[in-house]
Amino acid sequence: STPHTSPKDPLIGSLHAPHFFGNQTINLYPSKITSPTMSEPTTTTDQEEQKEVEEPIIKKRKIEDASNGFNAATDINNASDLTENTIPLLPRDCKTLLLDIEGCTTAISFVHDVLFPFARNNVTKYLEGLAEESDKTTIADALVEDVKKLGEDHPSRKELAEKKVEDMSSVEEKIVSHVHALMNHDVKATGLKGLQGKIWKAGYASGELKGHIYDDFKPLLEWCKAHDVKVCIYSSGSIGAQKLLFGHSDAGDLCDYFTSHYDTTSGGKKESKSYETIAKDIGLDVKEICFVSDAEEELVAAR
Repeated sequence: STPHTSPKDPLIGSLHAPHFFGNQTINLYPSKITSPTMSEPTTTTDQEEQKEVEEPIIKKRKIEDASNGFNAATDINNASDLTENTIPLLPRDCKTLLLDIEGCTTAISFVHDVLFPFARNNVTKYLEGLAEESDKTTIADALVEDVKKLGEDHPSRKELAEKKVEDMSSVEEKIVSHVHALMNHDVKATGLKGLQGKIWKAGYASGELKGHIYDDFKPLLEWCKAHDVKVCIYSSGSIGAQKLLFGHSDAGDLCDYFTSHYDTTSGGKKESKSYETIAKDIGLDVKEICFVSDAEEELVAAR
């Protein structure tokens, strides 16, 4: 469920992501295990107590059909909510919304099922469009540096060794092999992320990519604009990638709705100091900012 908070609590968002308008709540915590009182004797065995304590946490939806589930996990459509609930649920003193992207404004599956495969499948096409051979060499060198920073026994290193990438004469072939080896093992590295960003930029520009947003997100932005509530973005994805997604979204160019963008150059999202840094940059007291995320650890850090 949403964190226990009063309107005065600083930088606390709702775990009710990605939908801002619906009434759905999600219980992320187990039922309270109460101790017996003197007036309520019990004969519970040690085994029964152990079983009760170890009962797994269950996510419960209070209203089953209010939205398409936590992180859009099910196929229920919540579009009809917008006709009944047109006012976002915001703390009383909120002057600025600070929003996460994945699982909040945008489906997590968009990144993993659309963006990553697009980058992987369009490496060769992107390289063919580069006029200068030196640009390809720069990309290859950056990817080689990414691999050097990995441990000797890292599976990406082993995969490249098996492919005998050192014997490849084509720089394009070397780049493709490095990209696949790094992405196959979910490596987050500077050279790889830089190349992915360039491929996505080309995809957005050509119209092959459209940034996914939830149906209730643009109405939220319009409401905030009409009521003088500023909206900022804080995501682990680069500021450039954020602007590409919202600038080429399913609902058109949304960039003008945002006051500012933040990424991990402001600090990690699980570090409390990051939110103090952002609040200082925005120029508000932390109590006037509402951070919204689907990740509990990030909400704890913001608090």
